Amino acid sequence: MTDRQGLDRTVALFVRALRNADVRVSPAETLDALAVVNHIGTGDKSLLRDALSMSLAKTRAEKQSFEETFERFFGKFAFQEPPKRSMLGSAGSDTVLDSLRNEVSKDLVEGVLKPILSGQRDALSLRTQEAANEAGLHNIGSLREKSGYADLLSDRIGLDELDRYIGTEIRSPEVRYLREYARTQIREFVDNQYRNHVDATGKRAIHDAATSGNLGHIPLAYQEAIREVVQKLAAKLVKKHRKKSLNQNRGRLDLKRTLRNNVAYDGNLFELKWQRKRSDADTVFVICDVSGSVAQVARFLLLFLYELVDILPKIRAFVFSSTLGEVTDVFTDKPSEQAIEETLFEWGKGNTDYGRALQDFRALCAADLSRRSTLIVFGDARSNYYDPGLSVFQDLSRRVKQVFWLNPEDRSTWEEGDSEMRRYAPHCTRVDLCSKLKDIERFADRLVERTR
Repeated sequence: MTDRQGLDRTVALFVRALRNADVRVSPAETLDALAVVNHIGTGDKSLLRDALSMSLAKTRAEKQSFEETFERFFGKFAFQEPPKRSMLGSAGSDTVLDSLRNEVSKDLVEGVLKPILSGQRDALSLRTQEAANEAGLHNIGSLREKSGYADLLSDRIGLDELDRYIGTEIRSPEVRYLREYARTQIREFVDNQYRNHVDATGKRAIHDAATSGNLGHIPLAYQEAIREVVQKLAAKLVKKHRKKSLNQNRGRLDLKRTLRNNVAYDGNLFELKWQRKRSDADTVFVICDVSGSVAQVARFLLLFLYELVDILPKIRAFVFSSTLGEVTDVFTDKPSEQAIEETLFEWGKGNTDYGRALQDFRALCAADLSRRSTLIVFGDARSNYYDPGLSVFQDLSRRVKQVFWLNPEDRSTWEEGDSEMRRYAPHCTRVDLCSKLKDIERFADRLVERTR
């Protein structure tokens, strides 16, 4: 590859990193950047940064993202950070090297260990970069690929031999530290490349965790970011069903109204009128277990339903751990985050008692249930060996059009311990696993289809 080709490839990868960091770069601006780099070269880092910033970043926010991406792309290479001398013992680096010369290959000593210990790490950094280019690290596409690339680069610079050497018997703390230091540098380098080419802000990792991971196991620190993901997914669903509603067939032509409204046009049919079907909206009743064991998933289910009020029919929400109460007004009068936190705090105490909660619900809503009603129950169906209220649930099921049960526990546990899921299931229209955000999204999509 010629120097010109290498520069063009570097600019192309840098532009891709900028776009990944939400900096808008047009094809014309990419050509401008190529001209800049070919004119001034890459020797003066500050000049290169300023020139490319003028060509590629427009707004203040883009300037900030550009600065961060430039430093990450051109400045963070492997083995820039020196090892901690305190971890290498009092004998000194020469002693450590001498003890290894007769134990491992010359390539490992001269190519990896000596540059680390002597402070001449630039050659090792370049070697790592070349190995990354050969391995196609710039094509990394997902979070799960990071560990594979880290192992591949470690093997290509010779760390696999050091792993085998350490694995044969107990080695000195200094040698073990060198191995850990080198592997940490590789992992950080791969993580930096992942951020350049896939996930500059870290939001994609959180999105993947939210949509694919178990919501009950996601750290509390991620809740705010996941809330944003929930709101975006709900907005996408709202947009989808609004569009579908606008595009669906209008029904039959209303000939009488059409003729009457076109008299002024001498019988020419300029304004078509369609027959209207009067449909009373369904009411969706949601019963949500908010006890400690399932509260995390309940939080995001309630938020998702809250965000769908524009396209769902009337929703009435009820929560319980032992006693049950209606929280519809709370969600109507307050912002979603405040309403959910207050609901979980007030109702998430006490021992879970499904039988009592179902009786409370029937006492409150029996007169309002009809064949135009949909009942949704969220919970693990674990009633602490209290009466599960099966006859009450059976009666509720007969009164409504459809019953959906969402269970956050794995199906393999539905017949274990105090779970009553196997007894509730025959009286449900459908029972679904609901432990991930994609489960909630899939259910919400189907619910809108069935209740419109």
